Amino acid sequence: MRPDCDDVRQAVLRSLPEGARLCVAFSGGRDSTVLLHVLADLRGSQRFELRAVHVDHGLQAAAGDWVAHCAEVALGLGVPCHSLRVAVRADDGRGCEAAAREARYAALRAALGAGEWLLTAHHAGDQLETVLLHLFRGSGLSGLAGIPRDAAFGPGRLCRPLLDVAEESLAAYAGDVLAPAGLVWVTDPMNADTGFDRVFVRREVAPVLRRRFPAVAGAVGRTAVLAAEAACLLDDLARADAGDAVEDHRVSLPVIGRLGPARQRNLIRLLARDRGWATPPERRLREGLAQLVGAAPGRQPALRWGGHEIRRFREHLHLLDIAVPAPVAAAAPMPWQSGEKLELGRIRGTLELRDGSPGGLAPAVLAGGLEVSFRAGGERVRPGADRHHRTLKYLFQSRGVVPWMRGHVPLIVAGGQLAAVADLWIADWAVAPPGSSGLAILWTGHAPIW
Repeated sequence: MRPDCDDVRQAVLRSLPEGARLCVAFSGGRDSTVLLHVLADLRGSQRFELRAVHVDHGLQAAAGDWVAHCAEVALGLGVPCHSLRVAVRADDGRGCEAAAREARYAALRAALGAGEWLLTAHHAGDQLETVLLHLFRGSGLSGLAGIPRDAAFGPGRLCRPLLDVAEESLAAYAGDVLAPAGLVWVTDPMNADTGFDRVFVRREVAPVLRRRFPAVAGAVGRTAVLAAEAACLLDDLARADAGDAVEDHRVSLPVIGRLGPARQRNLIRLLARDRGWATPPERRLREGLAQLVGAAPGRQPALRWGGHEIRRFREHLHLLDIAVPAPVAAAAPMPWQSGEKLELGRIRGTLELRDGSPGGLAPAVLAGGLEVSFRAGGERVRPGADRHHRTLKYLFQSRGVVPWMRGHVPLIVAGGQLAAVADLWIADWAVAPPGSSGLAILWTGHAPIW
């Protein structure tokens, strides 16, 4: 076996966990065919289980033929293989490449068993392309880290054993080992379409760099490793900062205010990633976070991106999963039949009643039926433990309810009178008498109110 062919085999050997269950993401292309062949050959000397999964994106007329081809190759190698069909939505602004990748990995994640390793055939050339794309897009240090070699993935792990292997070595293995064995591979015509960014970098940019700098793929791979280490150190720093500053969805302004601007941004990026959000665009993050931290008392700026928000109120920044729309009172109150579970919509959550709560809503209040409305302004209520009627504005301010949610707090009305404000206050006239059992109001599923 030629030295470069043995490079492939040795790279796979170094990456194999002993006694693991392995699943190869098998496209039927040259690289994944090489990986599957090497693993099938190693089963004789190594202890592991092996199977393959092919993802059918349905983007090509020949997709059905590729499914059959993958099944045939895997069968010839004695490897179980099944196909997963996914729907690719390329109409949401991300582009076909990103949409196909997201659909593929979602399907592979769902198909992976507990403790199983998913292996992909990404090689040094793929790493070069990825780092260049992130560089061109200004993706920052985490982008320069490129493709991770090994990471948690669903119920198992994702490993790329060929990430340090040159594309030329894979081509040599295909020509010297696969071809004599009668093994062929499919070629995706999309890989020749330079309208896709990755294909353009592969065909137009990378060859120019290789002619001038023959070892560029290896050098970029080493840089990616160093960038990944640096990104991990920044994450460690952000987690240390979060320990003092973050409580659930809130960030303490006094604490984050003692950090420098770079550490503030580093913390917000980490919090966004931990929530599964895209990180804010850099310019928006710089300007928006500076406004949030430096705003005068009483001001309520907001940082918005990708459907998410960071808002400021009093001594905290609030991280909101979804943007909170301006409150619009319902044109007419919503009937609440017998206290059954009532869906109020997205950030407003749901209402329901439960029996057996001392100091809860008096059952007699339900006799005339309940309605649910939202603030229109000027509402007043006397909570059961209070000697005075209070405006909702006063009650919300005294309890620290965030301003952007005040118009979304449900008001429970009985007989034309305000009986309760969500599960926060019950009017004195609507409270169950002492010694009797009332109805507990449960308001759940809503956006945070403090």
